[in-house]
Amino acid sequence: MGGTSWLAALGGPAALKAISPTTAPCDFWRNHFWRGGALNIGLLAMWSMRAIGPTALIRSRPDPAAFFPLLQQLVDDMDDFEQVLRQLPLERFAPTRPDDERFVPFFYEMMRHAEPDDWTRSLLVAGRHAEVKVPSLSIAGWHDLLLAGDLEHFKSMREHAGSEVARRESRLIIGPWAHAMFHNVVGEVDFGFRANGLFMDLKEDLTRLQLRWFDRWLKQDGAGDPEAPVKIFVQGKNRWRDEQEWPPARAQLTPWYLNGDGSFARERTRVAHPTRSYVYDPNDPCPTCGGTLLLPTQYTPGPVNQASVMARRDVLSYTSAPLAADLEITGALRAVLYVATSGRDTDFMLKLCDVHPDGRTLNVCDGVLRLSLRDGQTRQLVEPGAMLRIEIDLWSTAMLFKAGHRLRVLVTSSDFPRYDRNPNTGELAHVATRLVPALQQVFHGEDCASHLLLPEITDAV
Repeated sequence: MGGTSWLAALGGPAALKAISPTTAPCDFWRNHFWRGGALNIGLLAMWSMRAIGPTALIRSRPDPAAFFPLLQQLVDDMDDFEQVLRQLPLERFAPTRPDDERFVPFFYEMMRHAEPDDWTRSLLVAGRHAEVKVPSLSIAGWHDLLLAGDLEHFKSMREHAGSEVARRESRLIIGPWAHAMFHNVVGEVDFGFRANGLFMDLKEDLTRLQLRWFDRWLKQDGAGDPEAPVKIFVQGKNRWRDEQEWPPARAQLTPWYLNGDGSFARERTRVAHPTRSYVYDPNDPCPTCGGTLLLPTQYTPGPVNQASVMARRDVLSYTSAPLAADLEITGALRAVLYVATSGRDTDFMLKLCDVHPDGRTLNVCDGVLRLSLRDGQTRQLVEPGAMLRIEIDLWSTAMLFKAGHRLRVLVTSSDFPRYDRNPNTGELAHVATRLVPALQQVFHGEDCASHLLLPEITDAV
């Protein structure tokens, strides 16, 4: 629905004065179904089986006797979600019925475009904000799978919108929410009642906020006291704050190093063997545990205790000393890793976490990169054993890590069924017929110091 609002704005109808898209993709390929080159198979399957599938069956077969047996099979597949996604090759995904593409042809179409191309770029608004002449009020969530799209919309509107009023007056609100859930409890964290969309910041609900926005443009011709361009919810502090731009220009990008001794710090440590390694076996993938998800309800989105993940042998952990003072991280984050794999292709996943004094490790944000798409455009296999410098986009956050807490970074190579399993063979995961283990290495030397770039805020109010 948010994407539809943007497409309507591209048409420029005279009666359209403003839009307020909520959690809207900007580029279907990058924001929805492929992230860092990895297929977001959990979302694609969820959308195919639960959102598109049942109605597609009913539309294609008006006679209930014709569609009901398939509908029964679809429900069984929903109940066996993870096992269905373990099928090889994945392109013969059972619920889509390859012999009958009237049932969710969209599922096949997205898998045919494993690299961004003209077709994927044609689907939505990316690169076309100059055609939008009305201001936008975007509503986003820190734990929403479309966060990156909402941030891209806002940045592009402020810089490239097709009218001065649209560039000046477009607005952005980011709460601590997961997709389509504007509650104060997200995952395993209660962010306080101020976070609830029913009584946001103890002032009004989200619907009333949007009505004020449309009243201003439809009844008052833009008059009235304008809101701050950006309103963000700072997690940890659990308060709303106005900002003049996104990301905040005053944020200081600070390197924090993943050290070979397992520490995470602003300083590098010297160790005798500056590499750490693990074996990633796609037959036994690391399970999905929180994050920006849209999956069946047994998979909890948002911040979730990572204890079960940390106990695995295919997860590396890097932990800071307890913080002597509060530390706010607000803005865009990225990781620079020096890695190697014994495979022809593989994935690296990274999570930044908040470690509470009681030991709970709660994910804050994450990122993924499939090495064969490390340039973001064209797939190129890797040389086994060769060290590569890669960058992983962790999207954005606003998080206050409190004194006494620790920062923790988790590195692994799978997050299933959120993402498809990389077979490590060089084949695309959805056409692979075999899976092989791979030895993964992360480097920590003088000229190959893996690190994160964290946007630190020192003058927060």
